[in-house]
Amino acid sequence: METKKESASVAQFENVIGNASPMPLYNNKKEKSSYDYFSELGRELADSLSSGKSPLLPGKDGFIDIQPAFNVKNNDKLEGMFQIMLLTKAAELNAPSNAFVTFDTVKKAQEAGIDCKVAKGSKGIVLPAVDESDWSKITFKNTWFNLSQIENADKLVEYCNSEMTKQYEKDVAFIREKHPNSDYAEKKNPASRDMSKNNVKAMPLNEKTEQPFQYLAQVLNALHSNRKLHVSPQQAEQFKNKALAMLDAEIEPGKKDVLAIKKLTNSAQALYKKNLKHLEEISAGQKKTAPEIKKASPKIEKKPPVREYGREM
Repeated sequence: METKKESASVAQFENVIGNASPMPLYNNKKEKSSYDYFSELGRELADSLSSGKSPLLPGKDGFIDIQPAFNVKNNDKLEGMFQIMLLTKAAELNAPSNAFVTFDTVKKAQEAGIDCKVAKGSKGIVLPAVDESDWSKITFKNTWFNLSQIENADKLVEYCNSEMTKQYEKDVAFIREKHPNSDYAEKKNPASRDMSKNNVKAMPLNEKTEQPFQYLAQVLNALHSNRKLHVSPQQAEQFKNKALAMLDAEIEPGKKDVLAIKKLTNSAQALYKKNLKHLEEISAGQKKTAPEIKKASPKIEKKPPVREYGREM
């Protein structure tokens, strides 16, 4: 007499094959979205502020006195969220400088025969760039490492400076040939920039500062103008509390605003740029009107030009 055998279900079959196979049948690893990255960055900034070790808070002397985070590849200072998060990373590492490189830069240097690598166990920080009209779309992302996390960092810096110089000389030669009257050749080689200048001048935080983005805009201004920013204990505490509240805010019960970090840093960068443009316009206006006053004064007051120039100087 034959015994009736029960057939295995499709689910059981897939489980058996999956367990027996050295390769997974499905790739269940979900790729991170921009929202995942922004959520992580928001937590990191909040943790830094909560600990009191954030570089965005003043030291015991009442000053935020730090150098800007910059990309070793081109000696450019970073902007907005990138600047703020790389400074936060440097503080977390207690790094001696705010010099950073991307993993891609290290890889290209290795391909060029440079003996350098990311130190074993080092954890970088992933910063995504998104389409500003749709923050869900990542245009590119890089993993950044502080220079203190790189083995043979001096060789990597030397390589980057060499590449910068080659590109600079190539650009200068092209401009001289195609545009001989241009002043481009007079600009400095980016490899010669001093990226660790001490902040000599100081500026106070505006006493009317109320919102975290206004505070951060002034931090960005101080960084890019090589100044230290004086912040009172009350101003620092107000910024810290309001920033933490914003980073922990919910858009609906039980659902955090994962874009809080992006909103905060974008607003700060926009205000910084707006104020910078305003100052540049004022400066340009003063330069434009100065010679007109000098020329007009002798005619109106009928005094010798030499005296007028001497009085106005």
